[in-house]
Amino acid sequence: MMIKQQILSSGHYVVFNDALISAPAGQHFKPEYWAQRQQILGHAKGRGTTLFIQHDDAQWVLRHYRRGGLIGKLVKDHYLYTGLENTRAFMEFRLLQTMRDKGLRVPTPVAAQVVKDKLRYRADLITVMIPGSEDLHSILCKREITDAQWQKVGCAIAQLHGAQVYHHDLNIRNIMLDQACQVWIIDFDRCYQRSGSGWKKENLARLHRSLEKEATRNNPFYYSAIAWQNIMKGYQA
Repeated sequence: MMIKQQILSSGHYVVFNDALISAPAGQHFKPEYWAQRQQILGHAKGRGTTLFIQHDDAQWVLRHYRRGGLIGKLVKDHYLYTGLENTRAFMEFRLLQTMRDKGLRVPTPVAAQVVKDKLRYRADLITVMIPGSEDLHSILCKREITDAQWQKVGCAIAQLHGAQVYHHDLNIRNIMLDQACQVWIIDFDRCYQRSGSGWKKENLARLHRSLEKEATRNNPFYYSAIAWQNIMKGYQA
């Protein structure tokens, strides 16, 4: 496996894992390419549409970078270009690969593209789909999870923090459980490695607020104070 970088055309850059895709092209990042081949398995809604696609024997996730909030209503998918390695897609690709190299359960990056237009750029990312997984929010709206599973959530966050990775949006929709009850963390847009430890407490507090908020919004929602105690038990183990 080797991470490679190529210029496809003027202002069009890709970085990719050559063990997963040998020759990425612009078409691989276009939903219509996969739709024409009837290889779209499904989608998820967020700031934009995330597609689940079939490529040979592999299942991938294709995400186009879109802005959220008020600015997203004015500038949907363009970002200020300050250098290739500063782009959202390249930064997330590099961080994911670093975490995978450390053995963390995060998506495996396949390829990322940046299309530059003067001082702006658009970007896309392809990752390997986590098989048989479901986000924690969806699970808790349907059923309880065990104390041991809550502790695994805390352990997964501790491993992330142990690698000095700050997750910009650590909430229960970005935590996945697979069929083997292993915990995965997703969506590393705007995330990065940082020094120190003071920020880790606030990162955990963000997750805590996410759980408390969803508990007031959903009925049923299988979460309690004991669940949070188990998260912290796993985090501190």
